Amino acid sequence: VRPCFVPNVLLVNVNQKMQIEWAPLNVPMRRRLETLATALWMWLILFGELGMLISYFLMLIYGNLFIKTLCLIYGYFIYTDRKITLNGGRGQGVKWWRDLFWWRLYQSYFPATLHKTVDLDPNRNYLFAAFPHGVLGLGAFINFATNATGFHDKFPGLRSRPVTLNFHFVIPFFREILLSWGLVSANSDSILSLLKASNSPNHPLNADGFTGNCVAIVVGGAAESLHCRPNNYTLVLRKRKGFCKLALRAGTPLVPVMTFGEVDLFDQPPNPPGSKLRRFQEFVKNTTGIAPAAFVGRGFFQYSYGLIPRRKPL
Repeated sequence: VRPCFVPNVLLVNVNQKMQIEWAPLNVPMRRRLETLATALWMWLILFGELGMLISYFLMLIYGNLFIKTLCLIYGYFIYTDRKITLNGGRGQGVKWWRDLFWWRLYQSYFPATLHKTVDLDPNRNYLFAAFPHGVLGLGAFINFATNATGFHDKFPGLRSRPVTLNFHFVIPFFREILLSWGLVSANSDSILSLLKASNSPNHPLNADGFTGNCVAIVVGGAAESLHCRPNNYTLVLRKRKGFCKLALRAGTPLVPVMTFGEVDLFDQPPNPPGSKLRRFQEFVKNTTGIAPAAFVGRGFFQYSYGLIPRRKPL
């Protein structure tokens, strides 16, 4: 056998053992860009936070005097601005960032669509209870943190305000990205401030042209991600009734939101309650607040393994 044939033989053997399904070479450029946009979002969410934190401290320690001064000023700004997420954040976010073509590619990758089943009065505030969390809550993100699915066209006069854990807002640089998406803290005081906000068009907080807030919370959170696997809609709800109490305190309607297809984006190895894997995941979740879901998606050039979600309609 000539040496040039050996890689092909090895590749066939690897394919047979790992059952890798390779992507065809003639994929349209649009689909490649959609995959790239989705992969970049996954990198940002999975590794961007740690990368930005490390970059900040590296610049603070090893940068020149000018860089160090900027880092110190920015650190002081983060400290003085720490309560912004508890008081409504920065409004709807940054429009050009929410309208970015990147999110259009990301939306069309699945594709994701937003179906409205009822009109909502723009002169009221609402608490959107979104299910399921899935691994990363991709459906809730694309619908409520960007304008890619036309939320403002379907619900004119209403802002979409997704919430996330407060510790994300102390990470340098990453916090600015979250605020530009319009995210706020999942702290109860933060949510109540939005639910009780004035709906008067003359109020200073409504100078952006919106009069109502739609606070979107993915109720199941990290605990629910451990149950996520294709065709399995297991919701963590029995011990998660705090959002109902907040809606009652604010006199705000609850709006159920369901993302069909969210659980089909990734696979997970079996982790039934009581198994070694589940015990480890529960320990990490209880210690750090982050659930280490062992998810498997697809890659750039093959459909069998990787961190990119699979193309399933949302």
